[in-house]
Amino acid sequence: MDPMPAARAQDTDHATTTHMTGHVLGRIGLQIRIEDGSPRIDLPLHPILLDADGHLDFGVLGLYLDAASGQAPSFPQNRPWLHADITAHRLNAPEGQVLSASSRVERLGGRSGVLVVDVHDDLGVHVARSVQQFVFVGPPRPAERTAHERARFYRRLHGTCSLRVPLHEALEIGRDGDGDGRAGWSIPLQELSRNTWGGLHGGVAIALVDAAVTGAVTEATGAPARTVSAAVRYLTPSLAGPVRAEPTIVGRRGDVVLVATEVRDAGAEGTLTILADAHVSVG
Repeated sequence: MDPMPAARAQDTDHATTTHMTGHVLGRIGLQIRIEDGSPRIDLPLHPILLDADGHLDFGVLGLYLDAASGQAPSFPQNRPWLHADITAHRLNAPEGQVLSASSRVERLGGRSGVLVVDVHDDLGVHVARSVQQFVFVGPPRPAERTAHERARFYRRLHGTCSLRVPLHEALEIGRDGDGDGRAGWSIPLQELSRNTWGGLHGGVAIALVDAAVTGAVTEATGAPARTVSAAVRYLTPSLAGPVRAEPTIVGRRGDVVLVATEVRDAGAEGTLTILADAHVSVG
C-alpha cells in the first residue's frame, strides 16, 4: 500500500513543495548545536512555551518532537519522508533552561522505520518521551540537494522565541460551531502551519489535537485540563483546510480522561486525515 500518495505525487516536482518560510518552527525558538559533527536541535525555554503549571505546552512539545526526529545519527537524511504516527508522553515539568532531545532509530526498513525520542532539560529532568513511525515517500535525493535544504532549514533556527501569545492562539486554533452535533476545534491551513508538502504539519496537528481534547474535557467537567499523552496517527495529508478536530470522550478513571479525536480536512469534503487518542488530566 502506498501510505502517502498525495505526498509522493508532489515529490515529483520540487517546485510544488513549500520551503516553510515563516513557519511556527522558526518562532518557538529552536536552535542548532553541533555535537560530534552532527546537528542537534535544542529548545530554550521561554515562559510563553509553558503551561500555567510549568509543564511544556503539549503543542510545543509536538513541534519539538517532530523537529528532533530527523536528527537521529542513523536517520537517512537523503530520503523524503513523512510521519505515519507519533506517540508523545509528557512526563515532568522542566526545571532547567534548555531542552535537548536524544533520538535513535530502532528499526529501519526499505519503506518505513521507527525511532524513539527522549527529551531532557539541562538539569537532567526527563521531560518527555516519544515513539514515532516514519514512511518514505520517494526515492533518495542527491546529496547536494539534501544538504542545501537542511542548511536552509537550520538558518531559521536562531534560538529566539518570537511568539507573543500562546501557541494555540498563534496558530489561530479555535472552537467552532457544532457540526452534525459534534463539537470541533479548527485551524486554518496557512504558511505558519504547513509542512514541506503543503499540508498540515505533523507537530501542528498535535497542537490542534491538544486544543480539542483539553477543550472538550474542560467543557464536560468545568475543570482545567492538561494533555498527558497522545497517540496521533496520520492517515493522509490535510492539503485543503481548514482542518477540524472532533473530540469524543471515551471514558474516565480517576482524574484521567481518555479522549478519541477525528481530524478532518473540511476543504476536502471532510476527509478523515488523522486519528488520535489522548489521556487528559483533570484539575
